[in-house]
Amino acid sequence: MKNDNVTAREVVEGIKSGNILCEELVWGIFERIERSELNAFITLNKENAVEKAREVDKKRNEEEYKRKKLLGVPIAIKDSISTRGIQTTCASEILTGYIPPYDAAVIEALKREGAIIIGKTNMDEFCMGTSTETSYYGPTRNPHDLSRVPGGSSGGSAAAISAGETVLALGSDTGGSIRCPASFCLYSSSCL
Repeated sequence: MKNDNVTAREVVEGIKSGNILCEELVWGIFERIERSELNAFITLNKENAVEKAREVDKKRNEEEYKRKKLLGVPIAIKDSISTRGIQTTCASEILTGYIPPYDAAVIEALKREGAIIIGKTNMDEFCMGTSTETSYYGPTRNPHDLSRVPGGSSGGSAAAISAGETVLALGSDTGGSIRCPASFCLYSSSCL
């Protein structure tokens, strides 16, 4: 399934009705990310995401799964938010290889509701910047014009949504870190 402008609600309804195969959706997203020139992601959670998608496809008719509000929805997480078992670097060399032993509360809630974490998005190092150019892992590019920035510090999340490299994305905002990337990348209705 192509996920250009598909909403989380459409994904959930499609999975629950059997019109969308979660595994196919997740593979399509990873294929798009791998072809991308945006550098929106620092870390991908491919094996785990595909495993979770298979589980969703297998169990989507079970009562426990039917109640999940984000069942099978692929979500990208800003790399400053703690994710148990997934590298979290804050886009800094100093944290390369750091694997948190716990999830942030918001990650626990997303998992409880059936969201599938596909990876960690690029950002300005330690959230200090407004362009997503100060990442140790290289700059993120604007999906509408590769010569432009996506804004920051949550630029990786906004660029990934706009380019169809995820359905939802999580960022953080102190002084415009979501608002600016959302406006720079245009399609921003799913950037939380």
